[in-house]
Amino acid sequence: MSKAVRRLVWAGVLALLTAAAVAAARLWPPFWFSFYTDFSRWAMRLLGTVFGWIPFPVWELALVGLVLAVPAALVRAVKKKKLLPCLAGLLTLTAAFGALFMGLWGLNHFAPTIGTQLGLEVRPYTVQELRDAAAWYAAQANVYADRVARDGDGDVAVPAFSDLSREAVAAYERLAGENDRFADSAPRVKPLLVPKVFAYTGTTGVFLCLTGEAGVSTETYSLSLPFTVCHELGHSLAVARENEANYLAFLACRASENELFRYSGYYSAFVYCFNALYAENRTKAQGLWDLCSEKLVHDANTHVAYNRQYEGKVQKAAQAVNNAYLKTFTEAGAKSYGMVVDYLIAEYLKQN
Repeated sequence: MSKAVRRLVWAGVLALLTAAAVAAARLWPPFWFSFYTDFSRWAMRLLGTVFGWIPFPVWELALVGLVLAVPAALVRAVKKKKLLPCLAGLLTLTAAFGALFMGLWGLNHFAPTIGTQLGLEVRPYTVQELRDAAAWYAAQANVYADRVARDGDGDVAVPAFSDLSREAVAAYERLAGENDRFADSAPRVKPLLVPKVFAYTGTTGVFLCLTGEAGVSTETYSLSLPFTVCHELGHSLAVARENEANYLAFLACRASENELFRYSGYYSAFVYCFNALYAENRTKAQGLWDLCSEKLVHDANTHVAYNRQYEGKVQKAAQAVNNAYLKTFTEAGAKSYGMVVDYLIAEYLKQN
């Protein structure tokens, strides 16, 4: 058996094992997730601790190496007339990464919802309930908009990234005191090495289960940074769905003793609810601005202007790739981020 054939056989075996695991997760979720989610959370904590001492995401450096190594390997294979074994090797490597991804963390996409796990009633909502929730989050955001530190231009001032990381971990520890489901998050969040590159792709943060590392772009709009840090840290708790990671980010920000985190949480909740309401009823959505303080309006306008500088063809292409990836798990694709509104309304109704 030639080297190329052996590699193709291994790729096929890995692909079949991955497909079997996905089928098991889909068909028998109660049995599967009686142990898988706990195992995944333990594995992410272990990997996060092993790589935690390194100040930057290891996977980011490995990705750069991979981008450089693959074309070089293909060119060398063509010159030596060994293209087929090289392609078979790359296919095997891809299958191995896929198997590790699903085995360590990816199957959490099929887990019971975080609402079910936390006992939160999530149901279809009316436009009026959406409007009321958006107004309530705006009112909470107004309170903290007056309390956070600002620079000479009136923009929100943000502390060092290391301080954001420590506070996010502390916020989840406070949540863990109320519910064990929040225990054992990754020990830190790391700043991305090339934040501007990620900014132009529209990516504010990345969690990679192969190293258990959460990375966040420091080019993210300042007020959104605490929420984003908590979002990526939420993924380390074996929460794979983007809307659920957003909900955990809100809970962590609200649990924080830091008023910047609380403002970031309520501000983000308001923005998500406003956008959802705008899609349903523009008149009702526009009327919400009358309820917002000058500082909140300033921050929202600054946010829009800040993001606009990174818009372009690169961002559209990158978002299309992200959408395709997410659609392998949910029909909503990238729209799943905004589906956090269901949880935010449920939280509003719970509090009121």
